[in-house]
Amino acid sequence: MSKQQFTYRLKLIISGILVWEVLFWLLTGALLALIGYIDQSPSGEQVGFKDPQNFWLLLLMLPILGMYFFTIYSTNSLAQSAHPSVQKYILQPVSSLNSFLKYFLFRNAIVCLIFAMAQPVLGTKKVSGTLESLELVICLDVSNSMNTKDISKDLTRLQIAKRALNELINKLHGEKIGIAVFAGGAFVQLPLTADYSAAKMFINEIETDMVSNQGTNIAAALSVSAGMFSPEKTTKGIILVTDGENHEGNPNEIFTEIRNKSIQLSVLGLGTEMGGPVPVNPERPELGYKTTASGKTVISRINPSFIQSIASKSGGSYTISSDPFPNLSDLLTQINQMKRSKVQDLEFDIQENRYQIPLFVSILFWCLFLVVSKGFFGRRVRSEE
Repeated sequence: MSKQQFTYRLKLIISGILVWEVLFWLLTGALLALIGYIDQSPSGEQVGFKDPQNFWLLLLMLPILGMYFFTIYSTNSLAQSAHPSVQKYILQPVSSLNSFLKYFLFRNAIVCLIFAMAQPVLGTKKVSGTLESLELVICLDVSNSMNTKDISKDLTRLQIAKRALNELINKLHGEKIGIAVFAGGAFVQLPLTADYSAAKMFINEIETDMVSNQGTNIAAALSVSAGMFSPEKTTKGIILVTDGENHEGNPNEIFTEIRNKSIQLSVLGLGTEMGGPVPVNPERPELGYKTTASGKTVISRINPSFIQSIASKSGGSYTISSDPFPNLSDLLTQINQMKRSKVQDLEFDIQENRYQIPLFVSILFWCLFLVVSKGFFGRRVRSEE
């Protein structure tokens, strides 16, 4: 056998690779232009890629090509250094065409796989979905009884409520929130917004002197809160935070309105049944505590039966806490249940993902590669018997 049978025709292989690379990218560019990657196609559609950053993976072909050429060079060097009389015993005959074919198939499988990973999209398809949105109003009791330090000797009920509400806002995702405060009367402090930073700032500024008319007017609180919602078709919820002390008025009418409007109410009650004295001025403890006309210290206690009644009559739910760090898991569960309520069925267009096409071509090339070769580089040297 001649030496030529044991060496690759390197120039021919390099020429074949260069010609194919130029031809491949020219054909790819023409195809992308035809289907509207640069300009819209005649049909008005335009191709795009959802993850174009994956095209950087094409740089992996450089070390693969380097390894391929190194193997060819090593095989040629060994064949050229071996004595002709022993070549047929230590070397296998090689085929430049077969070697190029294996590289051709392997290379195309990898490149097509990378195109699939870039997720080409072309055209649109109709899908159905459900609109799930939530408007949430936080209605906070600012009556004087919220200055009581019965839950903690260092923090008032109001301070604990504000801390809990800030924690609650930190765990919201996408809901619009508004804030109302109430005592004997009620008013809007923050209209519905998606700005959670602003909401937390407004909560931190809430004090019991914001409402001069003292008491716990639940009817006014819920009426103002219900009026804050938009006319849009969304799920609506109210979180009422109160100690239930000194309630006044008849809230039955507003309970009926809440049920009729499908507003979901969650009540968070804060305080202890043992209760505590109500300070005259929480900023000046030296002034002492409020007293009755007979001089008896006023003791404020949570009213769990009233809180339960609010939830029951409005078709809502309630949570009562006497912990300085209220467990909000039940409240968050209730909010999530509100969000899961189906509001509106939608049908809309989305881009049609076409990754299946280059992926199929990649698999086809890979299967052909496996058919023509047991390995990418193959062994070129036979071991001596």
